[in-house]
Amino acid sequence: MWTTIRYIMLTATRDRLFAGLLAAIVVAALVCAFLGGTAFIETKEMTLTLMSGAVRLIVMTGMMVFVCFQLRMAFDNKEIDAVLARPVSRSALVLSWWLGFTVVGTVLAVPVILLLALMGVGSWTGFLGWSASLLIEMMLVVALALFSAFTLRSAVTAVVGCIGFYMIARMMAFFVMTSQSTMVTGSPVEILKYPLIAVSAVVPRLDMFTQSQWLIYGFESSSEWWRIVAQALVFVPLLLCAAIVDFRRREF
Repeated sequence: MWTTIRYIMLTATRDRLFAGLLAAIVVAALVCAFLGGTAFIETKEMTLTLMSGAVRLIVMTGMMVFVCFQLRMAFDNKEIDAVLARPVSRSALVLSWWLGFTVVGTVLAVPVILLLALMGVGSWTGFLGWSASLLIEMMLVVALALFSAFTLRSAVTAVVGCIGFYMIARMMAFFVMTSQSTMVTGSPVEILKYPLIAVSAVVPRLDMFTQSQWLIYGFESSSEWWRIVAQALVFVPLLLCAAIVDFRRREF
């Protein structure tokens, strides 16, 4: 397991993942600082809100691309055959991949957390919760990317599917609120609200994760945090189990 984790770290370094994403984070931070500076009031809060959302999206997208392409390359280049020649079960291999990619994501998340801390936040309790939520979201995104890479036969298709699912999960609150709007009631599209409600029940609500308002105002209640933990405890094992099942069904 530790060998696989070290190999993933070396691969990320060799592919300049850390340097590339850190450069993107710096550029995004500068752009957000410029845009936030144009606000007439609450300039710092505006900058903090824009920056937290931008850098989170960069890190999550970068990890999804890295995981999907690395895994598909391992299949296409027959590296997986050499890995399976070792005395390791496929379940342990999937878990070691998940841990290795999560470690890479954690390394990338640390500069983001430090950057926001240096800017100064309105609530340090909310900042700690936001940081922990970012790491939990990273674990879930890595599990999602692993599942996409195993089930879809193309790296590009896996990335597109993973990003599409992530965006839907991020926008689920908007969909639910729209379906409950009074403007929808009685209209021809009212029937669509029932599929939306059903989808929101089985799709992780990533809109509840890493909310920018926590950095300024803190938590409204402790239930916000426990909803995040509960979702992670459900969806991370579910996605990993699905990836393991698909991996076991394959013949090499």
